[in-house]
Amino acid sequence: MWLPLVSLYLMLLMGGGEFARPASAPRPERPGNGGPSGRLPEPPPMVLRVGDPAPNFSFDGYDGRWMRLHHLLDQGPVLLVFGAGEPQLRRLQDERGRLLDLGVVPVVILDDKPGAVRALAKRLDLHYTVLSDPRGVIAGQFNVVEAGNVRPGWFVLDQRGKVRGLSREGLPAMDYPRLCARSLALPMPGVAFPTSR
Repeated sequence: MWLPLVSLYLMLLMGGGEFARPASAPRPERPGNGGPSGRLPEPPPMVLRVGDPAPNFSFDGYDGRWMRLHHLLDQGPVLLVFGAGEPQLRRLQDERGRLLDLGVVPVVILDDKPGAVRALAKRLDLHYTVLSDPRGVIAGQFNVVEAGNVRPGWFVLDQRGKVRGLSREGLPAMDYPRLCARSLALPMPGVAFPTSR
């Protein structure tokens, strides 16, 4: 369990976060990249409910190879956040350590171009995975697009990729670690288990 988290931590320290393009962005052909165009076929948009498997979306990883959601899930449960503004991005950075203590990998998906996402993450000194989704391909798969705009929303996925908590009605008022603990039926952060004598 610790080895994947340590490797994720080192990757984030070296790169200041992972910035990636979704499968909708054009990509030159490279061998072993998933097909003649380098793009992997995308799952169709769907209305997800708690208990449903999340779409195994693809994105262009920090090393230039196409990745899938399951690569993120290899590190542990995943918190996906859509439509976050700067205050929410800062808040997630503040709560990142507590999320990693729970074993949860925070991932933000922004509907902006890769260069703008990279610049924003650098300016805010974000140290978690930030994906670029300028055409709303990933947001569409999670059904958080309305009238062409990405609505703020969040999804908690267990390590098998099942949705364990979600909201398409905005970002949470409670802190993310508490929300993830509740969704994944983990002990609440900072709360000790009762002991028996």
